[in-house]
Amino acid sequence: MNKQAQQETAYPAAFTLPDKSTKITDQTKHNCPGYAPFANEFSYFMDYSGQGFGFVHVADGSWRCDVNYTLADVLTGHAMRPVCTVPLRGELNRLYRAAGFPEAQTFTAAQMTETEMREAIKYALVTLGQPVILPVESRFFGSVVMGYKDNGGTLVTFGYPPLFADWNNTQPKIEEVKNWYNAKTELTIVGKRETTPTAKEMYEEGLKQIRAYLEAGVRGEDARHSEAWENFLRKSMDEMIAEVKETRVVPGADCGKYEGPATDGDARKFIENIADPTWCDMAERRYYLMHFFNQAATHFPEEAQTMRAIASHFWKASEIMGNQQTGYISEVGHDPVNAEKFADPEVRSRMADCVRRFREADAKGLEMVEELLKRMGFAANETL
Repeated sequence: MNKQAQQETAYPAAFTLPDKSTKITDQTKHNCPGYAPFANEFSYFMDYSGQGFGFVHVADGSWRCDVNYTLADVLTGHAMRPVCTVPLRGELNRLYRAAGFPEAQTFTAAQMTETEMREAIKYALVTLGQPVILPVESRFFGSVVMGYKDNGGTLVTFGYPPLFADWNNTQPKIEEVKNWYNAKTELTIVGKRETTPTAKEMYEEGLKQIRAYLEAGVRGEDARHSEAWENFLRKSMDEMIAEVKETRVVPGADCGKYEGPATDGDARKFIENIADPTWCDMAERRYYLMHFFNQAATHFPEEAQTMRAIASHFWKASEIMGNQQTGYISEVGHDPVNAEKFADPEVRSRMADCVRRFREADAKGLEMVEELLKRMGFAANETL
């Protein structure tokens, strides 16, 4: 790709891809929360280039839910997995293949100099006519590069602000990024689309992945993560601190490694900080399972009633963690958690009960999904 780029006679010093993204309707006030960077990157890539699967409006019509994000969350397995896991490269490639693209190619700073990476970005934008994915610090919930200035010295990124930062988050955020190249830079380029699957075909593939990943979480290898988080919450505070000082991680919880000094106070603060995003991540993943089944119901009218029932089930599962009156979050709050309440073993015991109930809800959801797929004629071991 880089060699092809070098062969181009000349690229303009500045270039911006035309915006083909779906326009906001008058009644749309909010984008549904989407905090998984990889899913936002896929969504923005698809939507900005005019290749996406669109949006659906929920509630009173003022909330816009991104179908691309929903599909990315499910097809990679992310929506069904424990919170201490993130999609691997093979799972991301599965997503792009399912959407009709060749495998996305990722290049690191160890493989490309800044000059070479600039040329590859120009090639993708100008010649392929597609955005590129290049994570930058200021856009830590994901964005895509859809333009450049100064011969690639400045990149122009596209995305939407997260809901917590802007309640009315429907206006795209266009941001210029300078000094973007460093030792950790990774550039992902997606090739030209080879096929154009229907939305129904995408939901069919998603159904298979839901069963496979839920089964791993209920009966297989992933079950240990949820159990580890529950068991950790049931320990005394001294036991929790000692474990984190030794292992540098909170078992089963949101991703993150404790890099600070091995003191009781710092380790305890790390545990409290992890307790907050963990509930949010759990709730959001099942929230998008709910959206997946509600969206899929329109493509499978003969199973629409069952799919909406499954959607309702996963909404209740999400509420086990996110309901501010009765859920996990209600015990200690968030941003930040109430440290005094979190120190109470009875409070943490009730939080651990929420984790257990959440796992039980997954088991029930798996039964519902298995029965649905059996009736639809999908083989038990069928996955992408």
